[in-house]
Amino acid sequence: LLASIRRHRLECLLHGDPIVASLLPDLAPTLQALARQEAMAALALASLTREMAALFEQAVIPMQVIKGIPLALQTTGSLISRGRGDLDLLVDPKRLPEALQLLESVGFEKTYGASCIGTDSPQDKYSRFVSIELSLVRQRGQRQWIDLHWHVSHARGVLTGFNGLWNNRDYVEINGTSVATLSLKNAFVHACCHAAADRWMCIRNLVDVERLAQRLNPQDLEALQKKRLVRKTCAVANDCGTSPILQFKLGAPTIGTHTRSVCGAREAQMLPWRSLGPGEWTVRNRIQYSLRLLNLSRHPAHLTSMLMQHLIPPESLLNQETGETLSFDVVLLRRVQKLIRRIRGGDVLPPQHPCLSPAASKPCRPA
Repeated sequence: LLASIRRHRLECLLHGDPIVASLLPDLAPTLQALARQEAMAALALASLTREMAALFEQAVIPMQVIKGIPLALQTTGSLISRGRGDLDLLVDPKRLPEALQLLESVGFEKTYGASCIGTDSPQDKYSRFVSIELSLVRQRGQRQWIDLHWHVSHARGVLTGFNGLWNNRDYVEINGTSVATLSLKNAFVHACCHAAADRWMCIRNLVDVERLAQRLNPQDLEALQKKRLVRKTCAVANDCGTSPILQFKLGAPTIGTHTRSVCGAREAQMLPWRSLGPGEWTVRNRIQYSLRLLNLSRHPAHLTSMLMQHLIPPESLLNQETGETLSFDVVLLRRVQKLIRRIRGGDVLPPQHPCLSPAASKPCRPA
């Protein structure tokens, strides 16, 4: 039971619940200790969030913080209510090279080594189109992780681009520092997209959806449920928590789709963190995983970028040891060789993100 609580990142939600304490008295001290660790990590994240907000404001680069501490404040008013995580920054794609240089100037480095991002090369343009973020890390006593986003979600076309989100932004106060973040309505849609991209595998993400829904007025919530991913996520969250606020009428054509979503979520919630499925990497699991990501959005940019990302991911364009740009024929040959090794079972998965298991916020880039 404790492993499941940690797997779903529910320490901060459950440790103070008197019902949990009465039903699970032997577990209560451990939950308290884990919740304190999560609280300390959240306070460290709040400090990093303030630093980055001030840094980007001084550099006059528009930036919004998504998820993390702003989401905790929007939904509960408490810095520590969601626990640990990395810091997700969203910038205008046109200002991405400036933002990357700014972060590197204060000690952040690319987590996975060489990258085309920020080079203003054809490979850079390709990478920006097919991917949504770049991970960076800094050693300051403890490791600090930042995900620099230029697209807000893997599901393209569900939310507007950066300018639309920026024009409708909200602000939260973190110890006197004003931090720009998504509006409540956009944060709700983003939480639905984020949960769906992970196949609703983490219950804490569904708690975020319910908490945000409680902050919206019924008219806005009903309007937002016209979006396909929002309807699916609401159906899964309602199945998980039976929340009346997330219940809505389903037309006959969509009942089967939502039933499949709920069944898929139940399966994913029982598997290890971001698992491909029973047996992990198999041809069937990989195909199913790819099809699920393609089905997140019907927008042409989403379908095109996802297909390209699975065929030729941005990291394959470079020699990861030297940073040298590879020719197309070499890239294609390496991709075919890797696929053959995978099918034969001779290729290993990359190491798990050091700060993300099981209290993780996200894994390494997909192999």
